[in-house]
Amino acid sequence: MHKKKMKAKLLDNKGKDTGEKVDLDKNVWEVEENPDLIAQVLYVFNSNKRQGTASAKGRGEVSGGGRKPWRQKGTGRARAGSIRSPLWSKGGVVFPPTGRNWKRKINEKMKKKAVASVLSSKLRENALDFVKFGKNTKLKNLRNDISKITGGRKTLIVSDNDDVLMSLRNIKSFRTAKPSYLNIYQSMDNDRVIVDESAIKIIEKRLSNEKK
Repeated sequence: MHKKKMKAKLLDNKGKDTGEKVDLDKNVWEVEENPDLIAQVLYVFNSNKRQGTASAKGRGEVSGGGRKPWRQKGTGRARAGSIRSPLWSKGGVVFPPTGRNWKRKINEKMKKKAVASVLSSKLRENALDFVKFGKNTKLKNLRNDISKITGGRKTLIVSDNDDVLMSLRNIKSFRTAKPSYLNIYQSMDNDRVIVDESAIKIIEKRLSNEKK
């Protein structure tokens, strides 16, 4: 017995229903929400963005301090063994940061499932629309057209059309992404998502964990 295909309405770039339906892969667009997995993948994503280049010199690394600055007794001053002491100006740092590798690894399957979980949640919450950008769409009008759909809210536009992405990328409330590189942060960092019709199959092919 064959399962019914999942379908969704297709809008034009002005937000009007075209009357057409798009077939969707349930393995990508009907994934159960998994907050723990999403949090784990997001943690790894943010960790891998960190450079870990913070560094300072300990007392054994700063210059100077080859001998005692003054004799041990008789000067009236506190004892001092080296000008490299952390108590001195330009001395070494106590327990200095010496650079750290923040890189973390996570299963590729988990990363894909987390993105699919976010997209599925957006679709269930009516915060995701599938849009058919017409071939004769005037790019200079595209910004205004898309704004009518988003209502000025922070929106991610996912498209494989370079002209569309170039036209929308410099608008404050818009974020753009290629379907081949869509990540967990991009998926979450928005109020709405608009997916270009031509990007649907690319997303499904990339995120579906089932063998074809």
